[in-house]
Amino acid sequence: MHISSSVDAKNLWQGTLEAPVAFRGVDEITASIGQPFQWADGEMLGGNWKAPVGGNRFYLLQLAFTLSPRGNVKVTSADFCLSLSPQGESRALVFDAFPREQTVALNDSVTLGIGPDFKFGTTDMSVAKAETTIDVGTVIPVVHVEGLQESKLCWRYTLHAKYPLSGSRRMHAIISLPPEMKTALATFELTVNAEGRYGPIRVSTPQTEQSKLRYVVGSM
Repeated sequence: MHISSSVDAKNLWQGTLEAPVAFRGVDEITASIGQPFQWADGEMLGGNWKAPVGGNRFYLLQLAFTLSPRGNVKVTSADFCLSLSPQGESRALVFDAFPREQTVALNDSVTLGIGPDFKFGTTDMSVAKAETTIDVGTVIPVVHVEGLQESKLCWRYTLHAKYPLSGSRRMHAIISLPPEMKTALATFELTVNAEGRYGPIRVSTPQTEQSKLRYVVGSM
């Protein structure tokens, strides 16, 4: 299976990021979070897929967000977080993610591969053995992740001298569900730090819009 970066998607949410306390005269930062795409383990590996020891199921998520600063605003950092809700004692985990640690620009198009171990690898890491390839386009720095193999993972982007933190970012996550969990509820949060006309500001997705920032991973 090959996944192209040119797939069109609708927005899961679109609006203005809000500060916890109103700032008079602050320039706006509008943002959107794209509708996620997901693929099951059987789709990724086809006829070669076999349920792993323990019976966990794996799902690939393609995620995206867009930042559009308005006026005299410079975004200095952006955190995009994915949280998976537990069901009693059972918990879904973010098994792997891309990008993970990116400190320099990759100006050439990047192709990821996913093999039987459900780990991401690039074309220089035996992608020929992968059952699924993903065209992720050009990777822009600077980003690192926190929360691998946990129920909450955040991509933390910081400003690079050559690349402003505006426009769209695309991310991929592999979610692991224990056998007793058929689905997991994912929620998303976007938090941005910026410099405005009146100093630093911190804004995020509105609390009143949380019901729109949810997505079901898995299938019955």
